[in-house]
Amino acid sequence: MGRAQKVSSETWVDTARQVLVEEGIAGVKVDRLAQRLGVTRGGFYHNFRDREDLLDALLQRWEEECRFLPDFPTSRSLAAVGAWFDRAVARLIEEDGYDHDFDMSVREWARSDQRATWAVERSDRERMATLQRFFDALGYSKDEALMRARVFYYHQIGYYAIGVRESTAVRKRIAHLYIDILCGQDVMERVRSAVRREAKLSA
Repeated sequence: MGRAQKVSSETWVDTARQVLVEEGIAGVKVDRLAQRLGVTRGGFYHNFRDREDLLDALLQRWEEECRFLPDFPTSRSLAAVGAWFDRAVARLIEEDGYDHDFDMSVREWARSDQRATWAVERSDRERMATLQRFFDALGYSKDEALMRARVFYYHQIGYYAIGVRESTAVRKRIAHLYIDILCGQDVMERVRSAVRREAKLSA
């Protein structure tokens, strides 16, 4: 019993996250989590009211930590938004702050749980709104910025949903091709020039 009480709520959520990715939401059960942690059920109830409380914490963890994009810059200059976009692309390629397995697992969970559906919808709106701000800063009209944001986001989520597997090296090598196609080659050339000029001024 004493050992069970030593398992923190963070550890329970960490374990629930692992099981969600490996087995789906049906596997996230108190008995199975306790067995994986090597403790009794009693320790769980020192941290959570019930399984539903744990699932709420798991969704909160996903919304807070599985960040598709970094925070958008306050400046709307081409150099600032270009540098932000470089960080965003690197984040997706290297999965630095974004875990696509966790993301896809929550999306699958949302097919059968309204609470997860609402969380995914909130996250999708936030992510696409940020992308729309990026395309708006590039000078696209409101409608085109919205459409490009959708195409970019749907493409990236579809990439993971289909299960495309490429090495990080390959993804880095071909990233500029995707970016030019999705964002517009001429526009991205102007953005890259602005980023280079800013880098020289800052050096």
